[in-house]
Amino acid sequence: MIGSLTLLGSSSGRNAGDAALLAGLMAAIDEACGRRVLYEIPTIRPSYIRKHYPNRTRPVSMMPWHLSLKMLGLPTWRSMMRTDLTLVFDAILFDRELYNPLFNFMSSLYAMLPAVKRRGKLLGCYDIGVGPVSTRAGRRMLRGLLELMDFVTVRDRASLRIMEELGVQNSRVLLGADAALDVCPAPAEVVERVMEERGLNRDRPILAVNINRYFDSWAEGSLQLGEKVLDIYAAGLNRALEEIGADVVFVCTQYMDVEVTRRLMSMVRLPNRRALLSNADYDHYVVKGVLGRVDMVCAMRLHCAIMAAGELTPVVALEYQPKLAHFMETLELSAYCLGFSRFTEETFARLILDGWRNRREIRNTLQRLMPALKRRSRVPAVLVASLDRGEDLDRAFATARGFIEGGI
Repeated sequence: MIGSLTLLGSSSGRNAGDAALLAGLMAAIDEACGRRVLYEIPTIRPSYIRKHYPNRTRPVSMMPWHLSLKMLGLPTWRSMMRTDLTLVFDAILFDRELYNPLFNFMSSLYAMLPAVKRRGKLLGCYDIGVGPVSTRAGRRMLRGLLELMDFVTVRDRASLRIMEELGVQNSRVLLGADAALDVCPAPAEVVERVMEERGLNRDRPILAVNINRYFDSWAEGSLQLGEKVLDIYAAGLNRALEEIGADVVFVCTQYMDVEVTRRLMSMVRLPNRRALLSNADYDHYVVKGVLGRVDMVCAMRLHCAIMAAGELTPVVALEYQPKLAHFMETLELSAYCLGFSRFTEETFARLILDGWRNRREIRNTLQRLMPALKRRSRVPAVLVASLDRGEDLDRAFATARGFIEGGI
């Protein structure tokens, strides 16, 4: 029986996508198990966990005065020793700033999880994104962690390809989908009230725009452009808006993006309405609900695209990291994903205009794919529920695989 779980990922609440992912994970496991399981969640913001999730949670503070450097420390270790199963979620297995525990969690996990496994504890990866890794040490750590896991479910085929390239040896690996896809948005009346507060009129077409403050530090092509990225972005957006004439809601799904978003807003020439919707003011349920009411989303943050697609809203994407291209590949919408190597005022305007003209086609694609993707997002929850019923790992894995095939 699985009485309690430790959940390891981005749990501060500062990123609406990560917050939605966590909500989807817990909702799916509780439903599959038929009861409210106890979740211990290491976090730098325990109050956020207590306030925003209806599940049975126990936030575990990772602050320095509790002898912790983010995830690396006594609180996380003690949690894993208390609970029956530890799940790694989100996309925290990458090697940027690998040895900085305040930024990178993979090296912290590499230091702690082998000892946890030796204590007989179960370990799993819940619909994770794998990588990116570009260093020898990063590849070694990632392979070691994935081989340590009792089971791994990944959110996209690109993660499977990376595992194959690394030579990962693990017989219990399944393709799932991102847990945030299936999160229920805020009730319709709440979403309507928020849109009214933001001055958004549903009688007019609405384009949602989402930008990332890392635009000039992660993507290879953007490193050469630097601050020019924002100028090009604004020029391309202005050019597209002249033709489509939509109102615009600038959506921030990460606290740190608010400043750059306000800068962008000041650069956009709009005769029509514009509004700012930030997860600093509204939770992930509201953000997902609003994304479900707009006519199209132009996203840079992965989970902005994921939450919109989960609500069948047409999406186009500006790729600042490979994971965004991987998701658009999953949606069979790679034609609507622009990399920074091709990023110009003209190509960006064309991306928005092509997506806008083909909104119906994109929505039809999402309607065709989303039921199966949402089902896949629940695969690891089915596996956890099987373990909860007393099945051994191999039997639980077979049950989860049968769920994918539609036999359960």
